[in-house]
Amino acid sequence: MLLRRRLRCGITDALTYFLVASCILIFSVICMILYGTRTQHPNLPSIVKGILPAGRCQCEYSTEFKCDTCLDCAAAQGQKTVGNETNGEAWHFMYPRDANEYGLSEEQCLAAFPGQYEDLERAKKWWLKKGRVQKSDLEGFELTKGMVRAMVYDGELYILQTFLVDSVNREKAIAALSSLHRALVTSPKRSTLPNIEFVFTVEDLPAQPDRPLWCLARRAQDEALWLMPDFGFWSWDMPQLGTLNEVAAEAIQREKTSPWNGKKEKLVWRGNIAFAPKLRRVLVDAAKGKPWSDVGQVSWDDPNFKEQYVGPIDQCHYKFIAHAEGRSYSGALKYRQLCRSVIVAHKLQWIQHYHYLLRSSGPHQNFVEVERDFSDLSPAMDDLLAHPKKAKHIADNSVAVFRERYLTQAAEACYWRALVQSWAEVTKGWDVWLFEGEGAPIKRAVRYETFILYEWPRQMEYPTSAQKS
Repeated sequence: MLLRRRLRCGITDALTYFLVASCILIFSVICMILYGTRTQHPNLPSIVKGILPAGRCQCEYSTEFKCDTCLDCAAAQGQKTVGNETNGEAWHFMYPRDANEYGLSEEQCLAAFPGQYEDLERAKKWWLKKGRVQKSDLEGFELTKGMVRAMVYDGELYILQTFLVDSVNREKAIAALSSLHRALVTSPKRSTLPNIEFVFTVEDLPAQPDRPLWCLARRAQDEALWLMPDFGFWSWDMPQLGTLNEVAAEAIQREKTSPWNGKKEKLVWRGNIAFAPKLRRVLVDAAKGKPWSDVGQVSWDDPNFKEQYVGPIDQCHYKFIAHAEGRSYSGALKYRQLCRSVIVAHKLQWIQHYHYLLRSSGPHQNFVEVERDFSDLSPAMDDLLAHPKKAKHIADNSVAVFRERYLTQAAEACYWRALVQSWAEVTKGWDVWLFEGEGAPIKRAVRYETFILYEWPRQMEYPTSAQKS
């Protein structure tokens, strides 16, 4: 009997020790993960690096961009001409003449920006195959952080509902609405724009990727989502930023004082590692100690922030600019593409609406692609430095394709109107109405022009917030 009791006590003690040790181990791992994902320290112990979670930003696959509606999107630019409705003469897109021409016709938009509408065609085909988007697909759920329910009615933009949780949400939503409104009011055939109702989100990570939402970026498997231009195409209140064409104009001015041969022969990158700890740390580690490296991290709270920071326009002084995704996509890419520099990016996981124009090889190459772990960054840089003509050719291609065409205000306006038309095709048959109720019907939405005049508390959870104020 005594032996049995001792045996039971021994087993109980062993289990207790095991549970305590397991709890200590789990707690230690959690602490190391929290430290690794939140610290700005440039050097992490190898054990911490080894257990950092990959998250959504470090996958084993990437997206391959292919164009189906043109033979070669980058090569086709500038070759297509259409009739000018004003004087009947042949028209083709010219930079800078047409860069800020918001009112191009549908025919001109298609001729000027081949390949820009690839994701719209993909989404349209996918939803038509599923039997179109039903109204219940958008009405059967509550809005989550960063979402706006809106509609286009008789060529005007209306806001039905918002769920914006902070000032960043609000600024992004206002910017997206402003871009869409500009595209609508400059449409040469505004009276023929279809009446539609839709929901968009300004969150980096779409919370409901299985729904037909308009969003900033998607992964290859998020086939239900529809891509829209991100808020930065309108403007973004950050150092050295502003409206996109304003940043482009400043980049052009910098080239006058810093031409290609006068640029620094280094790879520059500045970013917040905490946005994608594993992905961005391998970039910093891969470039550490290299003679061609000016890669570093920044922290907004660091007292030495000004010394660390190299703004988007200042990066134009370098021949090579690195790019790494963040929590999902990184909105910094479009600003980097405004420079006459070689963009060096890892294989991308997140797709934006214009990414189909990226070319990583061939005569129309406009960026350099490396592995997601940056294991081949060093040989890629050695090759670029050893072949300066090749590097300049890639940089020139990038300017011709992006700064001088697909990142123009004209291209953005064309895309918004194409999004409205494509969405209308998959929601055909919806009953879209502005007034509701019997006897004395009331409007169910507020016009964009009125909404932007509201004080910020009323904009956050409209119409509930408006009723409370």
